[in-house]
Amino acid sequence: MKQVTLTYQTPEGPQTITIDGERLSFGRGSEADQRFADNGLSRLHAVVYREGDRIWIVDENSTNGTFVNGERVAAAGTPLRDGDRIKLGDNTTLTVSVAEPTPAAAEQPAVQSVSAAAPPASFGMLPVIVIAVAIMVISVSAVLIGFAVFDSGPQIASNRDFDEPIDDGPRPSPTQKPSGSPASSPGTAGNSNASADDLPANGPTGPTSNLPPGKKYAEMTDTERRQYIEAKAMRIAQIIGNSGSDAIPAAAVDKIKGFVDGYASRAKVKPLGGCRFGDNLQVTFERASKNAPFVVRAFNEKGIDPRIGLYLAMIESEHCVCLQSPTGPLGMFQFTKATAEIHGLKVISGASPSNPDERCQPEPAARAAASYMKALTGRYGTGPASVPLAIGSYNSGEGGLSSNLQKALDSNSGLPRDFWTLIANGDKLSKQFQSENFKYVPKFFAAAIIGENPQDFGLNLQPVSTYTK
Repeated sequence: MKQVTLTYQTPEGPQTITIDGERLSFGRGSEADQRFADNGLSRLHAVVYREGDRIWIVDENSTNGTFVNGERVAAAGTPLRDGDRIKLGDNTTLTVSVAEPTPAAAEQPAVQSVSAAAPPASFGMLPVIVIAVAIMVISVSAVLIGFAVFDSGPQIASNRDFDEPIDDGPRPSPTQKPSGSPASSPGTAGNSNASADDLPANGPTGPTSNLPPGKKYAEMTDTERRQYIEAKAMRIAQIIGNSGSDAIPAAAVDKIKGFVDGYASRAKVKPLGGCRFGDNLQVTFERASKNAPFVVRAFNEKGIDPRIGLYLAMIESEHCVCLQSPTGPLGMFQFTKATAEIHGLKVISGASPSNPDERCQPEPAARAAASYMKALTGRYGTGPASVPLAIGSYNSGEGGLSSNLQKALDSNSGLPRDFWTLIANGDKLSKQFQSENFKYVPKFFAAAIIGENPQDFGLNLQPVSTYTK
């Protein structure tokens, strides 16, 4: 593996940072691995990620931005090469050095770094935080077949994928609004009560001015639907990354639309009773609104946008609190026993819907899911391009996603470091990743679009994220 170092100047001379781990964060606050006494830096300013011999820098929504060779770092991150100069804050400049490894370099101890504006005793390099997370591989497709499920009523196994168009009979009459209370006044991005329309239009795609006013999704033409999905997906990307987002590629928009159409067709499904995939759309999202207060609280406590948790649970279990996969994962977030234990859940041997453990309790399960996503965003970053990678790794595991991302990036050095790059380069990735994981993030976006805009789909609900009590 190539040796990557960053060099910067201090009054005592040049100082060197060696990038040994998968990530290294920079800023002036205690949450940064490498601290600098530079008032122009945000507390957590930027993160350098290493994936094999590739190295990237991602701006963490800093106030003053991060620049490479005078160009502002893109939302998706900017690849770093030998000789690049990174500008952080007012007076912090790092020069990138990439070299083939040598025996001497391999044996050289890590060099302690210091502040660019203070002597070595003032600021040292904080230890790089390495988060050890058990790889959880959950087969969503398996979840959809032959489930033994548990909830407040009779449970029915489903053999039909929830994204398939369904027409099983006449549209039911509107059902009652759930007992949970929606927040009275949605806020803005970064606020748990924000809906997808609270953000202003941003980026080259999805202008709301061209959306058909007053139309329900079912009344739109196919062209109007695609335009609607494009705009709403952009806003979801902005919300979960708390920042401006690059355009979502047309191929990704098409995939998201396919899942939105599948969900929308379920408005005609007769309520099935129990808790299962493929149920009536109103019933399904009512169930999500009842679990929402637990998810919102847990994810807010971890500093993760709660919509991530709300719609992870939707695609993992459709908010059935004790759903069990034939392969063993259990609960609303489909935790394996090992992953559940790592993130603080009490589990029992042989747990099942008839013999449940804490994976079947919405509140502790939500806390564990928030903990897991905190770890994943620590690995991939919190920017609008990085969060979908973290969401994708929830399904595929960190190792599976990282290895496939590296394959895609190796095919073209100019590709952005985001999940949509994986979709665009599917022929270069593992067959398992192509067959299953391609669906995961588009499904997430589809569920979020409906959940944050329920009345556009004829649902008698407020945005799911606003149910906080």
